[in-house]
Amino acid sequence: MNKTKFLIFVIACFSLTRIQAQCNLEETIIICDMTQIDGDNDGTFDGVINLYTEYTNLTGNTIQAGTWFDPGFNFALDETTGDVFLWDLDNSSETTTDYQFELSNANCGTDIALTINLVLGPFSGFAVPTINGNDVNVEICDIGVDPCGSSTFFDLNQTLLSVPSAHSNGIWTYEGSSTNFIEIADDSFFVADVPYQPGMPLVDEETFELVYTVPGISPCSPSVETRVKVSVIREVFSGAANQFNICETEMIAGSFGVLDLRDDAYLVNEDIEGIWLDALDPTGQVTGPGDSVIDLGQIYTDLYQSNQRFGCETYDFTYFVESRSAVCTDKSSTVTFTIFEALRPFSQVNPIPEFCVGDPNLSTLNLYDLLMFTTENGVLYDYPNNSCTNWTLMSGPSSLGLMSHSGDICAFDSSYSSDGTISLANITNADAGTYTFQYYVSPEYNCEAINPEVINSVPDGCTQTTDVNHPCQPEFAEVTIIINPSNYAGENTGNLDFCESNFANPTDLITLLTTNGVDPIYVGPLGNWFDLNTGALVTNPFVLPEIIDQQTFNFTYNTNTAENCFDRASLTFTIYEEYQSGISNVIDVCDDDTAFNLFESLGGNPNTNGTWEGPNGFTSAVSDVFFDPATFDAGVYTYIVPDNGNGADVMCPGNQATITVTIAQNLNAGSDMLGMACVSDLQVDLNSLLDPLADAGGIFIDTDNTNLLTGGIVDVSQLATGDYDFEYQVQASPLCTLSTAILTLTVLDEDPPVAQNQTFCLIDAATISDLQITSNAVSFNWYDTATSTDLLTTSLLLANGEDYFVSAVNGDGCESSRTQIIVTLLPLNDDTCDDCEINDGISDNDDGENEFLDLCNLPLIFPDFEIEIFNRYGTIVFKGNKNTPLFDGTSNVSLTIGDRLPSGVYFYVFNPNDGVIAPFQGDVYLSR
Repeated sequence: MNKTKFLIFVIACFSLTRIQAQCNLEETIIICDMTQIDGDNDGTFDGVINLYTEYTNLTGNTIQAGTWFDPGFNFALDETTGDVFLWDLDNSSETTTDYQFELSNANCGTDIALTINLVLGPFSGFAVPTINGNDVNVEICDIGVDPCGSSTFFDLNQTLLSVPSAHSNGIWTYEGSSTNFIEIADDSFFVADVPYQPGMPLVDEETFELVYTVPGISPCSPSVETRVKVSVIREVFSGAANQFNICETEMIAGSFGVLDLRDDAYLVNEDIEGIWLDALDPTGQVTGPGDSVIDLGQIYTDLYQSNQRFGCETYDFTYFVESRSAVCTDKSSTVTFTIFEALRPFSQVNPIPEFCVGDPNLSTLNLYDLLMFTTENGVLYDYPNNSCTNWTLMSGPSSLGLMSHSGDICAFDSSYSSDGTISLANITNADAGTYTFQYYVSPEYNCEAINPEVINSVPDGCTQTTDVNHPCQPEFAEVTIIINPSNYAGENTGNLDFCESNFANPTDLITLLTTNGVDPIYVGPLGNWFDLNTGALVTNPFVLPEIIDQQTFNFTYNTNTAENCFDRASLTFTIYEEYQSGISNVIDVCDDDTAFNLFESLGGNPNTNGTWEGPNGFTSAVSDVFFDPATFDAGVYTYIVPDNGNGADVMCPGNQATITVTIAQNLNAGSDMLGMACVSDLQVDLNSLLDPLADAGGIFIDTDNTNLLTGGIVDVSQLATGDYDFEYQVQASPLCTLSTAILTLTVLDEDPPVAQNQTFCLIDAATISDLQITSNAVSFNWYDTATSTDLLTTSLLLANGEDYFVSAVNGDGCESSRTQIIVTLLPLNDDTCDDCEINDGISDNDDGENEFLDLCNLPLIFPDFEIEIFNRYGTIVFKGNKNTPLFDGTSNVSLTIGDRLPSGVYFYVFNPNDGVIAPFQGDVYLSR
């Protein structure tokens, strides 16, 4: 159908469904072939229609523009212009109401002005062009391995052009009877399998015909279809190649020799059309594309002769099969043989070494040095690396510091060394005995088996078994050593200091020696003490001679065993004399007492070589100190005799005694003072009237007998105006005189203000500052209750029926009692009050007059107010409150926000939102 005939058909169809009405109109558009629509008439089909134009063409009428809405959210509609992009609609119509578009405009308010139902005919898409002149639209390659399961999984939608896209409510079907067709999965994925046919000619291909059918409704076609042909080409398979890990011992035993790589033992289920890539074989065993026979035994012999310590060597033999089509890929499989060097045995050298506990010449020993390794054809097979080796203590009293691998022995461990170092320097008798250590070498020492051995199942190679174990065996040997015990003499002990009073006499010298915490010190006939200074034999227990000031002793203790294991420990200690500081005392004095000697106040028999320390940095280097209470500070005076010992390790510490002196000072009541208080102060603390130089802690005397003094607090609320005297008395000690001062307190008062209950108009927005009072006071304080302490601001709005309390404050700061004022506010409609005149006209012409809607005092009186303004159609154009500017003819609601409204009459509704006064309304004329 050409475009002209199609438009005539649409108009004829629409004339049947035309509804004569201004709002809630409904029309139906039928477009059977969307591919023939040229919306902009540029000669290129684009599938764009305009709903305004279609409505006019259909009815001969026009309709007020507005905003279009798509209830189905098909995202193919321009809401502003009314353009519908037909090619963006996913499905063809199956009912007349599948696609609806609604128009809203100002004429119809909240009603729908026009609903257009769009009936869209089916479109099954355009097939992609055929390939290279063949009757095939798409060539694909199946995936997988025959017969282990191969098939396609191809999205049939890729056989259709994307512009315009076919409708998605169609279905795909296969037309044919081939057993190689499997299914159409998930509505569009084509699944088929082309089997392998060995030999020539290469015919592993099949073409399948598929149909995409899209349903429709009358008067358009009930359905349309598009046919495509898909050629499926089998992917070649180069076989499942086995990977072998072979230990050198197997090669030596002749387990591998001449073999054919095409045997299933090496390559399984390969396509027979492939070749062997002789160019990739460095051994020269594969001599051409058809040569699959190799001699693995000869390969090993060549390897061994070139390098006995080869570690491991991998040999790859690659089989290649070329693909049947450019859409498929070539395949290759590699049979791999990895030959691993075998470990050679090793053992301990003879004889077994023996050591003595306590031998000063012992330090460390490397167990690795006690091993003997195999030499083969002049090549030494030793294993000194830290990786893949491990030393382990098999038996023995302790580890001797031997560090084994903390985890996988082939992983890095910074604490481990293949030297197998043990420490013999600080061993004790607890370490004596026979030790057996094992040196273990993993088969991965020469080469790690990075890739597992893989053997594929026959005859198809669909499954495989893997072996991750190393093909070679580990090697290990044991090393034994013997450690003989000694008669433990203890540890070298020096710099021992003792005070003579703390040293037992006589003393067992053995008890002064330190030990290793494990072995007991030997006591018996094979142990002797000697004086290092004279060489003389020392009798133990040792008797201390008379000590003058201090004396140092140097001894040694020697032991031996039947195995001639010698041990020795030295002992050095110093004895010191001790000094005395006397007995402490406490003295109470007054600041006018006579001086006395502090040293003579100490009890006991103190030494005279001491020094004094006292308060505020007082010191004296002599023992005699004469204390004058008038000039010395009270406090603790400490007499200290010196230490007698060696540096920080003092054994006879100096001691000390104290004289604690308490001095009673003459207290001061200060000068006579004057003070003032208001009756409204209620109470006055007389301490606040004291001279700043007065001492605290005294008592107050009510000399005028007011009977209103409690402690230091005077109840001035009960006093008449006038002067009152109180006496302050303070005394430190009965040894000191009593000090007094007279405190004169002047009591003042202020008369309360005079005021009446008062009435205001609500519209006046009266505040506390508008209340009338009579008083000569300097200032006033306002409160909300008779007892509140919180001041009210004079700018606070008055509330109807509320009472307010005011007090007067004089020039001395005295506040009077409070006067109550009850406020009455007359309502807005009271005849005696002025009206709130909201202006009835706004002229937004920047002349400074009537630029906005003046609400007089209403925003002050009703801070929670709301105002709404409507146009003559009842549509809200403005919402306001205390946080928005006044209405000046500009809209602030959605869709029209920021628009300058046209001239005309507008209606407002003012809601006080105070829970008392009902909303009221009015109108205003906006002039532009």
